[in-house]
Amino acid sequence: MAPTATNSHCAQGWLLYGDHCYHFETEAVKNWQNAEAHCNSEQGHLVSFHSQEELSFITGEELRNPTGISLWMGGHDSVTEGGWEWTDGSPFRYIRWNAGNPDNYDGEDCLSILVSNGYWNDDKCENKRGYICKRRGEKSCSNCC
Repeated sequence: MAPTATNSHCAQGWLLYGDHCYHFETEAVKNWQNAEAHCNSEQGHLVSFHSQEELSFITGEELRNPTGISLWMGGHDSVTEGGWEWTDGSPFRYIRWNAGNPDNYDGEDCLSILVSNGYWNDDKCENKRGYICKRRGEKSCSNCC
């Protein structure tokens, strides 16, 4: 019998939603570039969002134990001002800007999510914040042996 992939699962410390795993890092704050590098070292990227449902899951988890003002996400417009991209290369179609954003105040090129309401803010990449990593879930395998 051929091996068949079954449901996704996540390593300890990661939360499963759909077929992706999410990790909140709220203690070791980093600037945006170092946060992305840490997510890369965990085979992921800073979080990208593609639906209200996905965002609601994340904000629901974060609001259980709110920390700080905002957390880094994987969006940036450092290549072209106003041309927002996700670090994982996925399309930047779903948006949820906080009122008055993005405003590029003082050259803000990186994206953070406000802990209080789940809305997004363009932010200075040098700021040190907690962050959310996202990676593909690990597939379980049945009939593998």
